[in-house]
Parts: sequence; C-alpha cells; structure tokens
Amino acid sequence: MTQSTYLEIRTAILLVSAFLGLQCIWLVSSELSRPNVIQLPTSAYAATVAARERDRASLAAAIGLFRGDLWGQSAFTYADLLFDQDSSPDVPLKLGRARDSLERALNDAPIQPAVWLLRTALGLRYPSLGFNVTEAIKMSYYTGPSEDNLISLRLRLATLSGADGDLEIRPLIIRDLRFLWVHKQQGEIAEAYNTASPSGKRFMEKTLSEFDRSAPEWLRTVRKQSLPD
Repeated sequence: MTQSTYLEIRTAILLVSAFLGLQCIWLVSSELSRPNVIQLPTSAYAATVAARERDRASLAAAIGLFRGDLWGQSAFTYADLLFDQDSSPDVPLKLGRARDSLERALNDAPIQPAVWLLRTALGLRYPSLGFNVTEAIKMSYYTGPSEDNLISLRLRLATLSGADGDLEIRPLIIRDLRFLWVHKQQGEIAEAYNTASPSGKRFMEKTLSEFDRSAPEWLRTVRKQSLPD
C-alpha cells in the first residue's frame, strides 16, 4: 500500500467518523429536548398538561428537523385548541403553528394514526383550516387499524363528521363499534352516540341492532339520558 493510498483511506475513515459523530450529537440533542408528551391527549386535562410541554416539543422538532415523530409530538401540544371555549386573540397564531407541525409531521412520517386523528378533530372544530376531514380520518384508519387506544376517539369523530356515509370508511367504523360492544365498553359507545350527527346516530342504531337485539332498547335509554331536562 502506497503512502498516498494510506492517507486517502485514513481521510475517508476520519470523514465517516466525523459524520457519524455529528449524527449522534443530532440524535442525542433532539432526544434530550424531547418532551414527555407521547400520545394524543383525549381530555381537557391531558391537553392542558401537554400544552405545558409546547416549548420543549417545538425545540426538539426543530432540532430533529426531518423527524416526523417529533413534529407529531409538537402537534399534540396544541390539542388544547379542541377544548378551548373562548375566542382568545392568540387562537389564530396557535392554529397556524399547529397546522405547521401537523403538515411537517405527516410529510416526514405519514404513518402516524394519532396525528391524522388530531388533524381530523381540528378540521371539525376549525373549518377555516380547510382540512379534508373525511380523508384525514380515513388515513387514521388505514395507518393504525389496530390502535386500540384510538378507537373511542376515532368512533366519536367518525360519527360526528358524517364519515359513516363514506363506503370505504363504513366497514372500518363497524369494526370499531363491534370491538367496543364485544369488550363491553358501552360508556364509550354512549359518548359517541350522544355527540353523533343525526345520520351517525341512525348508523349506530342500525349497526348495533345487528350485533345484539337488546341494543335498540339500550340506545333508547342512552338517548333519553342525553336529552336536556
């Protein structure tokens, strides 16, 4: 081996080592900044807790740059927008930042069912965002059909949005409804029924009657309980 060849090999090794070192620093830096928010918040309290991690989540996503999972976590910290009852002046700014995090998360890592579900929920709550709600919930089903922790929320959004009218989504909603019924999670079904659109209610009534003959009577009780005094 000549001296020049030896120097070339040594230089190549040093360059690769430097690249790997920088990559390690990049990965470690984003992980150290990573917040505790992992899952999509599904309650006002959980969303409030997640919002406290917003700065850390944004920093971690900015460092991660192309890591869609970190941008997804950044988006989760804006779930409080789903529960805000006031029209505070900072809502448009928060919506813009939430939209940016959602777009970057799904562009870099589209197989994130919880992120698609958040996009669905925000699209329903804030039509001005211009999200295609049916397509978003469809992608949530396609990318995470067996995500048990998303079933209850997904059923509520599907029956509220009118997605039960989509021929592609309807069998998926039926599967979620069957799962909850078989596992005796009637509370989740009742919550979805009470928030469903008129067509969503009719769909749930028809579907449940096919599972269990006693379901129509139970649904009538649920309907009565949901009516104001």
